Amino acid sequence: MNLKRHLFLFAGILSCTFLMAQQPSDILSVSASTNMEKASLAFDKDSKTMWEVNGRDLKTDQWLMFTIQTPGDVCELNLQVQGVAKDDLRQLMNVFVTYDPMNLGVPVDYQVQGSAKEMKVKFSPKYGAHVRLAFKGSDRVKPFAVKEVSVLLADKVLKDRKGEKTALRYMDPTLPVEERVESLLSVMTPEDKMELIREGWGIPGIPHLYVPPITKVEAVHGFSYGSGATIFPQALAMGATWNKKLTEEIAMAVGDETLAAGTMQAWSPVLDVAQDARWGRCEETFGEDPVLVSQIGGAWIKGYQSKGLFTTPKHFGGHGAPLGGRDSHDIGLSEREMREVHLVPFRHVIRNYDCQSLMMAYSDFLGVPVAKSKELLHNILREEWGFDGFIVSDCGAIGNLTARKHYTAKDKIEAANQALAAGIATNCGDTYNDKEVIQAAKDGRLNMENLDNVCRTMLRMMFRNELFEKAPNKPLDWNKIYPGWNSDNHKEMARQAARESIVMLENKENILPLDKGIRSIAVLGPGADDLQPGDYTPKLLPGQLKSVLTGIKQAVGKQTKVIYEQGCDFTNLSETNIPKAVKAASQSDVVVMVLGDCSTSEATTDVYKTSGENHDYATLILPGKQQELLEAVCATGKPVILVLQAGRPYNLTKASKLCKAIIVNWLPGQEGGPATADVLFGDYNPAGRLPMTFPQHVGQLPLYYNFKTSGRRYEYSDLEYYPLYYFGYGLSYTSFEYSGLKVQEKDNGNITVQATVKNVGQRAGDEVVQLYVTDMYASVKTRITELKDFTRINLKPGESKTVSFELTPYDLSLLNDHMDRVVEKGEFKILVGGVSPQYVAKDRIKDSVGYTDARKGVSGMLEYTHEFAADFGLTLFKVEENLVKNQKTVWVSVKNNGTLMDTGKIDMYVGGQKTGDNVHYELAPGEEKLIPFHVDKDSDAPVVFTTKYKVLSL
Repeated sequence: MNLKRHLFLFAGILSCTFLMAQQPSDILSVSASTNMEKASLAFDKDSKTMWEVNGRDLKTDQWLMFTIQTPGDVCELNLQVQGVAKDDLRQLMNVFVTYDPMNLGVPVDYQVQGSAKEMKVKFSPKYGAHVRLAFKGSDRVKPFAVKEVSVLLADKVLKDRKGEKTALRYMDPTLPVEERVESLLSVMTPEDKMELIREGWGIPGIPHLYVPPITKVEAVHGFSYGSGATIFPQALAMGATWNKKLTEEIAMAVGDETLAAGTMQAWSPVLDVAQDARWGRCEETFGEDPVLVSQIGGAWIKGYQSKGLFTTPKHFGGHGAPLGGRDSHDIGLSEREMREVHLVPFRHVIRNYDCQSLMMAYSDFLGVPVAKSKELLHNILREEWGFDGFIVSDCGAIGNLTARKHYTAKDKIEAANQALAAGIATNCGDTYNDKEVIQAAKDGRLNMENLDNVCRTMLRMMFRNELFEKAPNKPLDWNKIYPGWNSDNHKEMARQAARESIVMLENKENILPLDKGIRSIAVLGPGADDLQPGDYTPKLLPGQLKSVLTGIKQAVGKQTKVIYEQGCDFTNLSETNIPKAVKAASQSDVVVMVLGDCSTSEATTDVYKTSGENHDYATLILPGKQQELLEAVCATGKPVILVLQAGRPYNLTKASKLCKAIIVNWLPGQEGGPATADVLFGDYNPAGRLPMTFPQHVGQLPLYYNFKTSGRRYEYSDLEYYPLYYFGYGLSYTSFEYSGLKVQEKDNGNITVQATVKNVGQRAGDEVVQLYVTDMYASVKTRITELKDFTRINLKPGESKTVSFELTPYDLSLLNDHMDRVVEKGEFKILVGGVSPQYVAKDRIKDSVGYTDARKGVSGMLEYTHEFAADFGLTLFKVEENLVKNQKTVWVSVKNNGTLMDTGKIDMYVGGQKTGDNVHYELAPGEEKLIPFHVDKDSDAPVVFTTKYKVLSL
C-alpha cells in the first residue's frame, strides 16, 4: 500500500457535545483513502477548509475514518458536505461504527434529517470507538467535499452484573474488554497493582475494587490440595498409556473435582520434554518426545478446560534437559534445539487450545534466565504464537534473579523490574509481595509502564472470562472432603488408567499371566505394601492407597498363600531384613518384587524421596539396598517378577537377566495395586508403551531415541550404544503383525499413510500403532527418526484393522542452515510399528533404521516431490502522527506469500541506528500481520525496516 493511504492523526476537538459525558472529546486519529493530508480539515471547526474527493478518485470507493477518545454508543453524525444533496447522501455514503478498526462489520441503517447546509445522520445507537464514512465511487459521482463532521453519543446508563446502576465503567459487562481494562487500571493505585500480581495460593483479588480472587491447585494427577480427592496415575504413567482419549477423560474427572472445591485454575500440565532420567521431575512429564508430550498434554488441557476451568502449562521452556539431570542446571540449549524439541509442546497447546495462563521455568533461554527473557516470554510466546493470557512465575523464580541464584539483579527491586519487563504477572514467591518492592512501586522505582502491562494481561483474562460477573471462586476448606471427590466412578477411571499405563518389559517363558490358583506367592520389597503415588499428591486418607500386596490378596483365592516381607526400606542402608525376604522367596512358588522410587505426598515428611521436584537421582541403580535385595532373592532360583514402581527409567540391566518378568507400573495412583494385579493375573492384557528410553547404564545419559547422527563412533570403549529398552516398547499377552503399508503424496503436499495391524495371538489386546519418519538427506543434520503420530487400538484374536495417518508439510519440515523452516524434496523413510524403529549404530545409520520383522512394524520409502517455504512480503501500511506523545507510528504489513508457516522478525533502523526491540511473527501461508513502530515525529532521519531477506524504506 502506498503513501496515499497513510493515516494522519489530528488532535482537534469535536465540534459537538457528547450527551454521555457532557464534554468535548479529543479526536485521536483521522485517516483517509485519498487526499490524506487534508483529512484533518474535516474536524477543524472551520467550514472553509475541507477534505475533497475529485478527479480519478471519484471512480473508486473512498473513505474517511476517525477515532473518538471515549468509546460509546454513537447515534448521530452532523455533516457539512459540499457537492452532495440531502436526498442523495444515502445513495453515496455508508456509515460503519466499530470498536475494532480491522473488523468493520455491517453499515448502520441511518436516516438523514436537517438541511443541505448541515445534515443530521441519525441511527440506532451502536457502540464503538471508530467511525468510517465509506463513499461509493462510479463514473456518475460528482466531485464532493466533507467540510465538517461532529458526533453525538447516546446517553448510557452503566449497570453492573446485577443490573444495578454503577459509576464504575469496568463493572459494566456490556463494554468491550479493553475499555473495561483501561477503566479499572485508571483507578488502581500502585499498591492495588502490586496486590493484583502477588500470589498466595492463588490470586487474592482486590475487594474494594471488586476484583475477584482466582483460586488454583496443582493438578498434575488429581486435585492435590486438602485431602480426599481421587489420586490418579502420575503424568509419566499417562504418557505410557499413549491414549489421548483416556487422558482427556481423566482430566475431565480432575476438572469435576476442581469445580466441586470451588477452584478454577490448575497449575498443570507439565509440558517439559524429559531427556534425562536422572531428573526428579521426569515423573511429572509425559515423556521424552515432543509429539507424545504435545498430544497427551493437549488432551489433558482439552479435558480439563472443557469444564470451564483454566490450565497453566509449565515449565516454559527448555526445563526438561537439565545439566547432569540436576533440576534447573542449564545445559546451554541452542535455539535450534529449543525450537525442534522443547518449545514444540508449548507452541502446540498455545496455538490449539485457549490457555489463559502459563508458568515460566527456573532455567535459562540462550543464556538469559527465563524470568527476565523478553525474547522467550514476549517475542516468541506472545508475538509469534499469539498468547494472550498471563504469565505465572515458578515459585521463587523472580527472587532467583538476585545473588540467591542468577546474579542478574542486585536486589529484589531490580529483580522485579527485570521480571515486569519480561511480562511476568503472577509472582509465586517473595518478590512482588516484598515491602521494599511495594514501596518502590509507590515511589516510582518500578517501571510503571511495565507494571501496567502485566496488570493488563491479568485483567484481560478476568474480563474475557466474565469473572467479575460470575465470581466462581470459593475459598478452599483444606479439611473438607467435597461432594464428588473419590467417587466410585473416579476410582474405576483411576484403575483403568493405571491398567493402561503398565508396560511389560520382560515375560520369559510366558510366566505371566499368573494362575490365580497358584499355591504360594512371596510379595517382597519396600513398595509391595507401600504404594507410591508421586509428587503433588494430597494428604493421604487412611487406606486410600491400595498397594500391590492388597491387589494380589484381593485377586487370588483362599487356597493361595501370600507371604509378605519388606526386605528393606526404600533408601535406608542400615536397616534391612533381606534374609527374611530370601526365606519367604524360598518358601514360595513365585516371587513378586515391588521396587523403585519413594515419591509421595508432601504431607508425608518422615521419608527420604528419590523422585519428584528437587529430588534428582545420580546413579539410576535401585535406591538403598533394593538392588542387593533383588539379587539376593533371584539367587534363590525362584521365578522372580519385578514390578518397577518408579517415576523414571532405572538401570535394569541386571534385573533383565535375573528376572523372569518385568513390568513397570510407574507411580500408578491410588488404584495402582489392584490394577497391577489385574495385569499379573491376566484380567487385563498390558499394552502400555515406554514414554522414555531405558538405558543400560547411567553413563549413557542423556539417552533418547530421536538423536542426531554422530561425527565419530556411537559406542563407548566399554559399552555398546544401544538402550536396554527402546522408546515406545512394550510387550503384550498376544502378538501383532503389520502389513500393507501404503504411502501416498497428495497434490497439496500432505502424505497419507496406511498400515494393517492384525492380532495373531490368542487373546484380545491393545496395540499402540506408532508412525515415525526418517528424513534421509537434508540441508542440515536431522534426527535418525522422529515420532509423528500414534493411536491406540483394540483387536480381538484374528482381527485386523487398517490404521490411517495424514501428515502435513509442516510435519515434514525442518529448520535449514539459515534457520528457515522449509520442506525439502527427497527421500523419506516412513515407518509404522509398535515400537520406535531400531538401527545399527555404525556408519550409514539411517539406512539401517527399520523393523526386523512384521511383528514389530513395516517401513517403506517415499520420494517426496514437493518443496515448501515461507516468503514474507514487507509493505508500508500507514503512518499515524500522535501529537500528544510527539511521535509517529509507522504500521508495517508482513504477509506470508509463501507455502509454509514460519517465523521471522523485523528490525527498525532510524538514521542507520537500530532503534527499539525487534518484533517477531509467525505466519501461515496467506496470513498477514500489521506491526506498529514508533519514531520521533520531528525526526527527518531515514527510517528503514529489515527482515532476514527484505528491506523497506520509509
